[in-house]
Amino acid sequence: MYCIINYSNGNIEKMDLELSHNTVSIPKNLDYQKISYIDFYTDEVVAREGDEGYFVFPSGQIGYFRGKKNIESEFRFNALPIYGIKTRDKCFVAILKGMRYDAKLIAGAKEDKYYCFIRYIIDEEMPYEDIIIEFHNLHGKDANYSGMARTYRQYQLSRGACVPIKDRLNEILKYTKDSVYVRIRQGWKPVPPTVLEQTEENEPEMKVACTFKDVKKLMEEFKRQGIDKAEFCLVGWNYRGHDGRYPQLFPVEPDLGGEEGLKELIVKAKELGYKLVCHTNSTDAYTIADCWSEDLIIKDKNGKLSINNVAWSGGKMYHLCPKKAYELALNDLPKVAELGFQGTHYIDVISIVPPRKCYDKNHPLNRNEAISYNLKILDLAKQLFGGISSEGGFDFAAGNLDYALYVSFLDPFKIDENSMADKCIPLWQLVYHGIVLSNPFTVTVNAPKKGMKVILKAIEYGARPTIYYYSKFVTENSGRQNWMRNVDFVCNTEQDLKESVNLIKKMYDEYQKLSYLQTEFMESHEEIEENVFEITYSDGSKIIVDYNENEFYLKK
Repeated sequence: MYCIINYSNGNIEKMDLELSHNTVSIPKNLDYQKISYIDFYTDEVVAREGDEGYFVFPSGQIGYFRGKKNIESEFRFNALPIYGIKTRDKCFVAILKGMRYDAKLIAGAKEDKYYCFIRYIIDEEMPYEDIIIEFHNLHGKDANYSGMARTYRQYQLSRGACVPIKDRLNEILKYTKDSVYVRIRQGWKPVPPTVLEQTEENEPEMKVACTFKDVKKLMEEFKRQGIDKAEFCLVGWNYRGHDGRYPQLFPVEPDLGGEEGLKELIVKAKELGYKLVCHTNSTDAYTIADCWSEDLIIKDKNGKLSINNVAWSGGKMYHLCPKKAYELALNDLPKVAELGFQGTHYIDVISIVPPRKCYDKNHPLNRNEAISYNLKILDLAKQLFGGISSEGGFDFAAGNLDYALYVSFLDPFKIDENSMADKCIPLWQLVYHGIVLSNPFTVTVNAPKKGMKVILKAIEYGARPTIYYYSKFVTENSGRQNWMRNVDFVCNTEQDLKESVNLIKKMYDEYQKLSYLQTEFMESHEEIEENVFEITYSDGSKIIVDYNENEFYLKK
């Protein structure tokens, strides 16, 4: 094993590294303020064209040693800090125990050689934690991607990083695991925005899609059709709708029915036996917010405000410093809870964006410190509402999250011929099923309307059924895409209402046969025939998903 140190002046230095107790580390005494990045290698060549085996990428994909030539791909250690290699002679999984969010796995094929290495971005800064990689050699029945996932799961459990659902079941979590999740985008301003820096004078008009009274009708239709357990999440209930004026939340949007209308809806949800939660945000800020201050925003090395590269409904989007976001949450989230919401409260994107450094001299944060404040926000919300969910499955939050809206933006049905990855595997689910409830992909949102193959993909990955009314909100022909695709649920008319709920009822009924598995670990995933997969759970249950026949089977 060795590393190549790449200095900012263009010089390169090779350094041999020793493996001690299955662990290798990059020396602490390097002159890091002169280093641009460090590349770590286990071997110069992993495999040759046509060899048995595969790469396992942290993105939840595998790549075989065949059919690639002059390709190189990057994979970030975001959702999982692991990668693996299986060849004819060996199989191992590597766990990054330091600087994971400043690292990426680079895998490639040149001529007939397959290679990979980890690149740590130093950027002339002293690392805020030791750079350590732990290797686990796997044998026999463990020498595959399922074994790699089980190894990392055991690592997480043994150090107390997370707790199985079985061991923390309460009234809220039990309801969550048995229910269908229904998000409703109620109102929004144009996306892309027509005004980047918005004021009260030039603020674009908000589109009203679904008022509180409309949501009440939807809930009543759920009850009429026999859906006993559903958790509804209001998106855009806040002032000026979804992404309207963050971090400002109040007043409750008047065009949707105002605070009085919302409280009436909350009472109705309880009468019907449903959980009702809402969507808030602790990462984004717009200058139109009544609480706007440059002091709230992350600063880069040069002291400039950190801005997202994509603008949303509120205009140009600035990044909240996590420390300041926590201070805002201490003030705002109790007020949201006082409205009467109860269930797995949803905080937008907090577990799907890499933790951001802040260079503001008044509130500087490295990535670990940023994570600590994000976790405080999640903990606060869980205490106030009973449970917590977010968008994504970055596993720094695995000990806090009850539900992940979608773990990945990948499309499991499409193969990028220019990527080293050949197909998706449920790597995250093999680690975290039975620990965090989840829906695997953006494409598996609204599965009942997208066809049997999408439904089967959700079942293959152990999903909690997830519906999103008005998921399609990006302005047509704008060049921007709806990341949950264009197949949508709406309730504009009585027919829309009845037909959409009927589809959900069919999905709900199927899920009732499977929901008991949410408290079990996913132990293995295997393609037993072409396009036929067997998924085994820790209680011995097996699910066979057959894409050839468009069917699935449960074996208890």
